[in-house]
Amino acid sequence: MKTVDFFRVGLLVAILVAFWIRTEAQTITGISTIWDDDFTEWSIFTEEDTVNFGTLELINLMGSPRLDWRYRILGKEGRIRNIDRNDFRTWEIQGPNDIVTVRQMWRDDLREWRVTNNRRAMVWRSRYANHYEEWVINTRDHGFFSMYTLNPGDPRDWIVVDTMREDFPIEMKVAFMFLTIFLTAPY
Repeated sequence: MKTVDFFRVGLLVAILVAFWIRTEAQTITGISTIWDDDFTEWSIFTEEDTVNFGTLELINLMGSPRLDWRYRILGKEGRIRNIDRNDFRTWEIQGPNDIVTVRQMWRDDLREWRVTNNRRAMVWRSRYANHYEEWVINTRDHGFFSMYTLNPGDPRDWIVVDTMREDFPIEMKVAFMFLTIFLTAPY
């Protein structure tokens, strides 16, 4: 009789954990500016129609020479900051579960960036050399993630194609989105 009780409890725990993982692993479908003339506040959307499940915003830290950003996704907060003052080739994304480092791969070339969390390293790259309106990463092990503008020439609204594995860190996805909007927004 006790074996059955342990089995039921174990099954219930497994179902709850699986449900929790599924609700945490949302598929991102887009990111858009909140205001048409301001590129410092963004809404992040998921596969459910027009449900805003996150934000990304520039924060001013009392005259700090660094650019600091804050993001909130599913009630969890994180921070993005450039590591070297006034040098935008190296960034750090600090999330609730991970720290991701982003580095420009080649000097004076904004098309390729190395994104790593010390367990996996990926290269986020612009699909075309002459403009930054489409970005992509495609790996056999982790899946596919790309971003492109909803309207050509307009960096306010982005479509995100996210078929990354469910266990792929959200901090790395935030790094991909942040780099894309930072490099294309007219600051």
